Formats: sequence, structure tokens, C-alpha cells
Amino acid sequence: MERVLLADDERMGLESTYAAVSRMPDLDTEFEPDSSFYAYLRDRLGLALGDVDERIETVLATPREALLIGTPPALPMLLIHRVSRDAAGVPLERVRTLYRGDRFSFTTHLAR
Repeated sequence: MERVLLADDERMGLESTYAAVSRMPDLDTEFEPDSSFYAYLRDRLGLALGDVDERIETVLATPREALLIGTPPALPMLLIHRVSRDAAGVPLERVRTLYRGDRFSFTTHLAR
């Protein structure tokens, strides 16, 4: 599933989600693309989100990505790769999210 991410009607990113059809056989007909994928997993399928691994890197937008997001080609982007698992540790999704580098920053808080 691929979605253009919007904020106040402005294109901010591009998200590609890959999920196992065996776990979500009716995803293409039941899921509304403008809604929350995690709410769909929880409310419609009874799947609880467990842990998530993410990797963040910088990349340049490809011509196709720039066209979909509405930016100049080769604009620096923030790319997040994510693998989410259910409470039993079974993978639910693999996600590739590309954010405009000129509109996003990430802040983290670490505690011991």
C-alpha cells in the first residue's frame, strides 16, 4: 500500500507499507487509506502492536518520489525503515516512509 502523506493539504511524504496477505486477506477492501492502519489492525483484526524497530537515514528523492511529494528532484529527504511486530513477536508490517527534508526534524528523549 502506498500513500502520500498530507499535513494541512500539503504533501509532506510518501509511505509504502508491506503486510502479509495471509494475516490481512481483506485489507484491500476493508481498509480506508485515509484512516489509521494501526486502528484497523486493532479494531478490525484484533491485532495488538508489540515492538517496532526503526532505522532513520538521509536520502535524495528519486524523480518519481519528487513528483508524488511535489518537491524538486534530488531534494534531501529523511527515510525511515520500520518493522512492526505483534505482541507475540510475529511481523505485522514493513514500512518505508520518506519525509521532506525541508519540513521535518526528529526529536528524541532518552531516559535511564
